[in-house]
Amino acid sequence: MIVKDEARALGRCLASVRDWVGEMIVVDTGSTDATIEIAVSHGAQVSHFPWCDDFAAARNAALDLATREWVLVLDGDETLELTDTVALARALEQSRFDGFSIPISSLNDDGSESRTTVFRLFRRDSPGMRYRGEIHEQLEVVAAGRARTSSLSCVRIDHDGYLASIFTAKEKEQRNTRLAQKLAQSRPNDPFSWFVIAMAFLRTDTDQMLEAAHKAFTLLASTPGKGKGEQYLVNLYVAVIGVYQAREALDLAIQWADRSLTVFPFSPDLRCQRGDLNLAQGDFTRAVDDFTAALSADAAAFMLILDPATTNHRARTGLAKALWKLNRRDDAFSQLRRAIEESPAGSPYAHAELGSIFLQLQKWDQAVTLLEEAYRRDSTSRVAATQLAWCLYQLKRFAQAQSVLNSHRGEPQVDHLLARILLENGGAAEAATLLLPSTLPASLPTLGWAYFLLDQPDMANSVWDRWLSTLAESDPARRAMVAFRALLIGTAIENTASDIPAQAFSETDSWLRLLLSYGHRAHVERVISQAPMLGAAIWPDLRMRWAQVLAMAEHTDLSVELLIGAARDTPDDDSIYYWLGYCAAIREQIEDARVMFQECLRLNPNHLQARQALTLLP
Repeated sequence: MIVKDEARALGRCLASVRDWVGEMIVVDTGSTDATIEIAVSHGAQVSHFPWCDDFAAARNAALDLATREWVLVLDGDETLELTDTVALARALEQSRFDGFSIPISSLNDDGSESRTTVFRLFRRDSPGMRYRGEIHEQLEVVAAGRARTSSLSCVRIDHDGYLASIFTAKEKEQRNTRLAQKLAQSRPNDPFSWFVIAMAFLRTDTDQMLEAAHKAFTLLASTPGKGKGEQYLVNLYVAVIGVYQAREALDLAIQWADRSLTVFPFSPDLRCQRGDLNLAQGDFTRAVDDFTAALSADAAAFMLILDPATTNHRARTGLAKALWKLNRRDDAFSQLRRAIEESPAGSPYAHAELGSIFLQLQKWDQAVTLLEEAYRRDSTSRVAATQLAWCLYQLKRFAQAQSVLNSHRGEPQVDHLLARILLENGGAAEAATLLLPSTLPASLPTLGWAYFLLDQPDMANSVWDRWLSTLAESDPARRAMVAFRALLIGTAIENTASDIPAQAFSETDSWLRLLLSYGHRAHVERVISQAPMLGAAIWPDLRMRWAQVLAMAEHTDLSVELLIGAARDTPDDDSIYYWLGYCAAIREQIEDARVMFQECLRLNPNHLQARQALTLLP
């Protein structure tokens, strides 16, 4: 072992191996904590090595002190788990292999474990068993591809040094960048050197990261066969694809993903990356293929798994997204339910995706349970907060929605939804103040309504005009807004609205509710009286929706007026009589309500709401 300031975990490490080894050699490179005392107390032989920015030099100093035939290399943040002593004894007695790779599980911040294998057990005196490389040091025989090696399943190494709190506290990032540059300078023609420098810059300078990665791949291409199949290339491909993905350079990301999978077709990490890219590009069939491959037995057995979720719940969630887009809804639901079962405690993705689907279906009660769980698992996610708040908004749970959004204020989409909630609760002035600095075009209609409800119609029209100017003349949302505003202020409707899709008028439901809640009944009456001019293609459906909005807002006189008009046009529509019964029940006109619900059931015996309403009447 080489160590520095490993008091946190060193005792745990040494305790895990001391019953299985003949000697424990600890080379300290300058600890200032209790590392040395802990090592001595566990029976280790401690030596001091002046740190010289060279991991290989320190490793070789430790090897020089070893006396036994076999060497096991561990780090201070690792522990050894031995599951079969007989199998280990046989491995150490054979002569076919000079060393073994050992499975290592690294604990992640979300509670999951990344899995790979590392070459850590080898015969000390075999040729090439000396380290090279200032950082990410390798044994010479491994770097040259000449190691006679196999893997062992009877031992396992557990590692927790990648946890963010530990990694940051030890300032590894700054050290790694410095040593990576030193390594590249000393071995400029070695692809591995440029891999090391690429990974060192991944978090701090993606331009330099890509430059180093391209240098590594260029050197590999100039030496056919060199590096092919080595684990570090999986890391490099994942990093390069991730950078292009973050930059929204999807075509480049796809090209690199395709290239990577010609080399590592069973890598679940690379499969999931390309699956995500195919989702973004709208190639859902290819996405299904990638996520399915990530869930295969070959992927589960792949030599390096950076994110274990790519072999289960993450891949299933991606697969479900693609299946949903292909209208294979039952399959999508099945995959998401399995993904939820597989998800560790800190993973919100499967819950969020299934909740999002229920949002699309407007099944608010089913969505809210899933979205609350997703938000509980990751309350820092703006997307999770926004989706949950939108669901709570639809359920009229405004105070809870506002509470969820308050911790994410300052983000345009959050502020927009928060402003809508404030409007619903009589906070038009606060909503206007919140949205005034917003640069999000979608917030302009809400800001316009805030001004209108504050009796500032000129300001409202100015804001609405700004929003309309951002949309194409043919945009259905634009045309619907222009038509509704004409109804609102009593002016002629431009051209014809008959060819506007009915869905474009869906927002008018909330606009009517706002007008009513702020006492603007006269404006609502004007809109209703003028709305038939929208045309026969739009008005019947709009009339029924508005009748329901008015009924639930307890403006039953306006609702009944609309429903009677609907009954004249379509007397066999059972939903009309249900809502007439609903209005009568609110007015406590019990016999009239009973007659209407019975008529609804005569036309549609399967109308469950009408049947339930009848049982509730006194």
